[in-house]
Amino acid sequence: MIRVFLQVPTYNRFTFIQTSDSVYITRSLSDYKRNPSELTQPPPEGPSSGVLVIHDQHSQIQSTCCFGSCEVVECNHSGLPLTQNLKLAVKFNSGGDDSTSDPTVFIPVLDKPLSSDCYYAIRQRGKHSGTKPKQLDPFDIYQQLEIHQKKPYSPYYLATSVAPDGVLPWFLRKKEWTVAHSRSQEFELRDDAKGLNKELRSELPALGTSVVVGKWYVPFIFVKEKDAKEQIKTSIYYSMTLEQRW
Repeated sequence: MIRVFLQVPTYNRFTFIQTSDSVYITRSLSDYKRNPSELTQPPPEGPSSGVLVIHDQHSQIQSTCCFGSCEVVECNHSGLPLTQNLKLAVKFNSGGDDSTSDPTVFIPVLDKPLSSDCYYAIRQRGKHSGTKPKQLDPFDIYQQLEIHQKKPYSPYYLATSVAPDGVLPWFLRKKEWTVAHSRSQEFELRDDAKGLNKELRSELPALGTSVVVGKWYVPFIFVKEKDAKEQIKTSIYYSMTLEQRW
C-alpha cells in the first residue's frame, strides 16, 4: 500500500486542501557553491518539479543592516540563486532616507535549472500581498520573471519578465534593487526533502509497519486552502511524504 501525506500547520480550523502534482526537493546553498555546475542540471524529480535552495551554516553571508528588529544580511556574497528558507525583502533606495522594503517570496520556476534564474515572485504584505492578477498557471510565462545580477558579486539586481511583452509587479520594476533576508525569522523549511528514495522503495517493509520512501515540499501557491492572504501568513511550504506499508 502506498500513501501520500501532506503535512499542514496546526490551525483552530482549516478547510479542504487541494494540491497539484508540483513538488520540490531541497539542496543546500553550500552544495552549489562547492559544485557550481550543478546549477545547470534540470530538477532531478522529472516533470512538474523544482529545487528549493536552503541557506545553511556553511553559506557565506555578511551582516550589513537592520530589517525591523531582525538581523538582516545583504546578499552581496550569496548572489544567485536566491534561498527559500530565509525571509527575503526587496529593498530599493532612491537617495537619502527615501527607501522601500517589500517582503517577497521567490520560488524557482518548475522544470527549469536554477541557472535560469527564473522565479515566481509573491509579495508578502500590502494591498496585493498573497494575491495574483489571475489564477496561478506555473507554465504561463507571463507569471514568471528572470532575475539578473548587475555584475558578479554585486549586491544589485534587476528583474525582467520571461514573456517578451510581460509586465513586472510594480515593486520589481526598479532598475537596481538589493535583497536582504532575516536570520531570526525562518520558514519551516529544512534540507531534508530528497525526493523518492528508490532503494527504500524497492524494499519490502515488515508486515504492519510503514516506511517513508520519499519526501518533498509543496509551496503554498500550489495548495488551495483558505483565503490566499490568510494562507501566506501561516504556511509558505507544506511537507509531503510518501509512505509504503505492507
